[in-house]
Amino acid sequence: MSPQDLGSFWQQNKQRIGAALPGGTDALAAVLQASADDFGLVQQIDDSFIRWVIPEGAVALMFCVVPDPRDLDRILEVYEAVRQREVRLTAVFVNQRTDGPHEWDVFVINAQCAMRHADRISGVGEATSDLTSEPVSEPHDPDATIRKDIYSLFDGDQEFPLPGNAAWARLLAGPTETVHELLAALAAACDCVQVIDDGAVCWNDTDGAPQAMFFLLPDRSDLDTFIGIYRWLRETGCRVAFVFLDGDRAGLYDIFRLSARSYLKHHNQAKAWADGKTEVEGMTGTPQRELPKLRWQPHWASHVGCLEGCLDSLGCDVSTAWLFGATGHAFVLNIVPDLCPSGPTDWDTSGMLRLLANFGYRVELVDEYSARQDDLEQAQARVRQLVTESIDAGWPCYGWELDIPEYQVIFGYDEQGVYISGPTCDDGKGPMPWTDIGRSEIGMVLVASVRPIADAGGTAGDAKIIHDALTYALDLAHNRIKWTGAAGGLAGYTTWIDALERGTADRFGLGYNAAVWSESRRFAVEFLEEARGRLAGVGPENDGDIAPLLADASQHYSVVAAKLKAVAQCYPFDFPEDETMAVDDRAREAVAALREAREAEVKGLQVFAELVELIGR
Repeated sequence: MSPQDLGSFWQQNKQRIGAALPGGTDALAAVLQASADDFGLVQQIDDSFIRWVIPEGAVALMFCVVPDPRDLDRILEVYEAVRQREVRLTAVFVNQRTDGPHEWDVFVINAQCAMRHADRISGVGEATSDLTSEPVSEPHDPDATIRKDIYSLFDGDQEFPLPGNAAWARLLAGPTETVHELLAALAAACDCVQVIDDGAVCWNDTDGAPQAMFFLLPDRSDLDTFIGIYRWLRETGCRVAFVFLDGDRAGLYDIFRLSARSYLKHHNQAKAWADGKTEVEGMTGTPQRELPKLRWQPHWASHVGCLEGCLDSLGCDVSTAWLFGATGHAFVLNIVPDLCPSGPTDWDTSGMLRLLANFGYRVELVDEYSARQDDLEQAQARVRQLVTESIDAGWPCYGWELDIPEYQVIFGYDEQGVYISGPTCDDGKGPMPWTDIGRSEIGMVLVASVRPIADAGGTAGDAKIIHDALTYALDLAHNRIKWTGAAGGLAGYTTWIDALERGTADRFGLGYNAAVWSESRRFAVEFLEEARGRLAGVGPENDGDIAPLLADASQHYSVVAAKLKAVAQCYPFDFPEDETMAVDDRAREAVAALREAREAEVKGLQVFAELVELIGR
């Protein structure tokens, strides 16, 4: 089961899962059964855990419901079950009663991170007895003031205690002593005495009773550490603990509050980010070895931006439009249901990369999904070998999610990590630690080296480049499951239209998809125009036929590009709160534009079929 499969599964079933959660484990299992069957997995229900088991017997996924977030024993039971079964991925649904009776947080536990908030859904439905039982009693608090002050620390609706949000992120990235000093000042303000025990920070009241505990950046992948934290809470009866954890981006730290109100709650984030860029961006080290001329070329399609930067550094002089078209990216469309932002990047790019051979280059990859810690370490070792050997030989590299979830080029390295250029860090950033590569929610390790093909004899002829690109475009459109899944190709338009008409389109994903695909179709037009110029006078018997066909194809794709640009103008890229788009006049305008774009693309592809046959003679 690939990360793309999981992403599609979640987007397609999120609302149904939310509606089922108030009904408890049995109701959730009834919703999940069909998806388990689709994946060829056996669904089992055991002690309120739902497990998806592969034919070999291993547990691939586990699902569990926590109807009362104050039930510490239930939370600990979940973590111990994950460890006992060695589950690859566990989804935990927690009813956050203090935020409202219908609010459910979704947490993910896997080999890369034992505590990660993944999503929030609404669970409006008929509750069963396990959701209407008597609430778990909270420990008696003789000092309500202390308790209130501690609970409110780092609340999501306020700035962090001085010196502020971004400063806290920088403190957490530095020596722990500086954090201890600031926490000590906060302890005094809460009438507590701070004690540091084996790296953990404990606040005791004047009678010596523990009031709060702070765990600074425990190993995200060490499940035993988190089980130990929960056992400590149960044994001591401490009122609240805060866990500071590395986030999935540089300069970002997640703060979880484990307390008598909720023993699994994402409380806030310390982040040095503003307007999409990090305040701590830039290079904090000096590469041991580097390719100083290597930087990415900014495009919405960051993969193409990295390829362009790599080819530039190798002295391959091609226009941006020629690269978009010759690799086929100009003709890709991958729309995940409800416009999940994963669509533009989560598809099989192997066909696109193979077309680089027409430029005389090949791509060598470390491309693995590392579900377990030992697998991740082995993949990271292969990445390090690939990057160091490539940079030393003068070959550029790039990778996925070395910083944010986009592609970035790797222009240098040292003992600490890699130096990158990409979205939000055009001029360079690093070192990004070797041990952080692949430590994202999905655990994807993808790093590539672009290098010349020995004895390739230079680039292919223009006719072959155009023929291969248009052939790939037809394959992308009509054999979509081969490359992009069920929602790719021409069918992607249907999925896009359906989300807008049903009012389920994700606002962030909608803006991102529109920006990426309108950019690609704009370069499709420029590629076809450049192809007309390059093939002028090619073959006396074909020349008279090719030119008008290319003109026709360009005209059709000009319509596609204009209509997708109109959609992008309806929904400009933004960083909104989680929201779906209403079915209103703007949505109807976008739907009309998408219908016209699809009709024009169908006509353009029909011309491509004629061109492929003609050029291939």
